[in-house]
Parts: sequence; C-alpha cells; structure tokens
Amino acid sequence: MKILKYTLLAILFVVLSVGSGFYYVVHSLNKADAGFADNTSPSTDEFIKGGRMNILLMGVDAGTIGASEEHNRYRSDTMMVFSIDLDKKNIKVLSIPRDTRVKIQGVGIEKINAAMAFGGPNLAVKTVKDLLDVPIHNYVVVNYKGFKEIIDALGGVEINIEKPMKYDDNAGNLHIDLKPGLQVLDGDKAEQYVRYRHYPGGDLDRIKAQQKFIDAVAKTLLRPSTLLKLPKIINTIQENVQTDMQPLEIASLANLARQVSTDNIEMFMLPGEAKYISGISYFIPYKSQMEELVDNIFFDGGYSKVAVLNGNGSSGIASRIARILEQNGFKVVKIANADSFDYETTTILYPKEKKDDAEKIAKIFTNAKLKEESQLQAGLTTVIVGKDIN
Repeated sequence: MKILKYTLLAILFVVLSVGSGFYYVVHSLNKADAGFADNTSPSTDEFIKGGRMNILLMGVDAGTIGASEEHNRYRSDTMMVFSIDLDKKNIKVLSIPRDTRVKIQGVGIEKINAAMAFGGPNLAVKTVKDLLDVPIHNYVVVNYKGFKEIIDALGGVEINIEKPMKYDDNAGNLHIDLKPGLQVLDGDKAEQYVRYRHYPGGDLDRIKAQQKFIDAVAKTLLRPSTLLKLPKIINTIQENVQTDMQPLEIASLANLARQVSTDNIEMFMLPGEAKYISGISYFIPYKSQMEELVDNIFFDGGYSKVAVLNGNGSSGIASRIARILEQNGFKVVKIANADSFDYETTTILYPKEKKDDAEKIAKIFTNAKLKEESQLQAGLTTVIVGKDIN
C-alpha cells in the first residue's frame, strides 16, 4: 500500500510545524515504551551538517494473509526518498516503483519491494542506497492499518476522483469500489484509492494518483481545525510508525516546515519502463537517465562530484574518506592513488568556480590545505589524503 509518502511528509513537515513540535517531543520522551523509535538499525548513514538529509519513507502491505504476526513478511508497497536541503529549505521527493528490478544482498535479483520482507528496514535502506548510490540518513515505515487510522484521525481527506475505481481481489482480501466525484475519503476508502493499481500506465500512473492524494492530505493538514486533532494524530502515528529518527530530530524538521514554501517541494519518479523477464513483470530503470536525475535531486544545491586520491599510502584510506564525503552530500566519482604517497598534509585542489565546495570539504578535516588548480581532470574538486589522516 502506498501508505505514507506524503501523509508522513505532511505529518512531519506540516502538522508538527503548526504547533505540535514541543508537544510531540515531550510526549515522545515521556513514553518510554513508545513504538515510534527504533534504535537498533545500523543501516542508515550518519548525517553531518552541510549536506542534504535523505529520508527513506516506506509503506508496507498486509503481508501474507493468514500468517501469524511473528512470521509475517511485509513488502514495501511504497518507497520514496525525501531529500532535504536544510540550508536552502527545499525538499525533493523521488518515488521508486515497487516493481523495480534490483539485486538484493543475500537474496539475489528481486523486485525492490521484497527487500523489506527479507530483511526489514535495514535491508530496504541498503537496497535503495545500492540502487541510487546516495546516502540514506533515516527511514520511516508505516504499517498496514496505520494509514487508515491516520486518515481517520485527520477526519478524512477531500479529493476529486476522476474515474470509477473498481477491483476485487478475494485472495488478498482487497475490495475497491470508488465512484467518481468530489468526496471525503475516510481511512478505508483512502486505502482503496492509494492501493488501486489498474491504470493504463501501471505503477507510474499510480504514483501520480498518490501524489494527488498527498496534495489533498497536505491541504487537510493545513486547516486550522487540524490543531484540535493533534493529540489523537500524534498518538496514532506513534502506534503505527517505525523510524530510527529521534524526537528532537523530528522537532528540528518541524522547525524547517515553517520555513518551506510549497514552491520549494519538487516530486520526481524514477525513469524507466515495465518489462517481462522470465515471465515476471519488472520496472527497469533507464540507467543513464536515472544517474542524471539522481545528480539533479541529491547532488545539486552547491555540492558537486569529487575525486579522492590516496596520498599517504595507507590501505583503504581513500575509500574511508570517500564515505565521509558522501555522508556530507558530495558524490565521489573517483577513488585512486595520488602521484605519490609523500603528501604530509591533506590537500584539496579545486577549480576556481568550485571554491565554495572546497571550503565546505575543508571543514571536515583538521588541517587541510586549499589550492586552486585550473588543470584538474574533468574539473573535479580533488581531495588528496595526506599523512595527517591515519
């Protein structure tokens, strides 16, 4: 089920921004047994100030009908990466079709929605990181019944349904029957709307419909009457949402919400096409277009591609520094040895137009030297790791 996407975006960036941030933090810290936080996951990257914050949002389906809860395996029916520039106050959202064909570590070739079923949020995060080659700093997962309860807590969502939506899946206990017209959807009908899949354009049309639903949710959350429902909304979220974000982190995002204009929120879909391979329907990303889109979403905003060279001879040092740079929002496109291993001090070479990038990189290190260089290969800002870094 495309459960959370903007529902959670709206919850985090709208509901909290209109006055509940302090209430939420106090409420969360006082609930020692709250199910909202999950501190066991080592899969997400450390967020270091200066880069974009990337949050993976997932909505899980009903799992296997009839399976016991402890043995049930939930797939992610929705996958969206929210990339947030805290300084420029903009948000870019990338939707990943559930049928995207990927290699899942320890599993093999599968649809990307299976990662959640095989390894929970940890494996889902890793799979998305491997697909996009970007850092993921946090995840948020909403469960099957949580979506309906959140919508009901809001008092329903008004939306205009353009065409009849009718579908029955007895095996999956899914029954959709929505009439066209402007109407308020309660939790049950909202679930029908976001789970409907029989569009001419398949998953891509489904994502468009869900983006429309998100806009409707955002409008609902912006109503003054929503303030009166905040305690119920927050309790519902805590009972149905799993995340590795801490209350104070969410409060920080709530503060950002007050400053983000809707004009600064952009939505994207992974480019690609549906194909049958060995009798199975997959979504196949267009590799070059995907890489271009990833650059646009995750690595614009003043951050650029960089090269990292080993200038001190220590094994693995360049790769380690590359990971740190990526956690800061830079995209490392080259890792290699420098012309020698005799660099005493870490040196950052940069073309004139990339001075800002070089200065941001320099803040990561203690004694790095900056040097403008006009003859850099491909104009890449280049970090040469010196003997001052072990």
